[in-house]
Amino acid sequence: MGRFPKLIALLGCMLLYAGVTRAQDAATLKYFGLSIHPFGDPTAELQPYKLDPNAFFVLNFGGFAGYEHYVWHDLASVKVLQGVFTDCSGGLSGFSHIGVRGLLASTARHRLMFGIGPALMYRESWARFGEKYTSTGYFNDYHSRNLGDIQWKLYPAVFEFEYDYRLGEKTDFSFSFTPGIPTVMTMQFGVKYWFNKNFKPMPVNLVRPGKRWRNRNSQI
Repeated sequence: MGRFPKLIALLGCMLLYAGVTRAQDAATLKYFGLSIHPFGDPTAELQPYKLDPNAFFVLNFGGFAGYEHYVWHDLASVKVLQGVFTDCSGGLSGFSHIGVRGLLASTARHRLMFGIGPALMYRESWARFGEKYTSTGYFNDYHSRNLGDIQWKLYPAVFEFEYDYRLGEKTDFSFSFTPGIPTVMTMQFGVKYWFNKNFKPMPVNLVRPGKRWRNRNSQI
């Protein structure tokens, strides 16, 4: 389990170096404050910040920091993301992610991106609740000498939709939605800062019709 966060850190340093040398990059800082269980949660009694008896909506407290490097104009990028927050039980949790992202729609002030990639989630073990908690085997158990008992889960693919609204030349309001159906959906909001938006213009190839094609169409 320990190799994935190290890989995230290494890739983050590589992207940071790329950002210094090429500058078509952006950083995000977002607050994470709400989890949604579409069908409720059987462990609702263990979730102190739930907004309803079945834990359809649960408050979280924490945030995400991300770094994004554009690899093809402003249409495709690679992003690393690190989160630290309280999970639905109020315990300390972390989330490490790397993914590729593509532009879905864009106007002068609005941008909608879609991202996908692997992620690792880790949290304080819910076994601390004793008989109130019964493990389903969904999370893996691990004992750390420094952190104690923790649970972790590696997701091969996590999806993300990100909406950005331009506030200034280098600053956007940014909202993210992760549709982790059927277990949990999460939302974050915050600020995106662009280090530079000097993207190279996309080449436009104008093809002039051949003489034979023009002569044929002139007879129609």
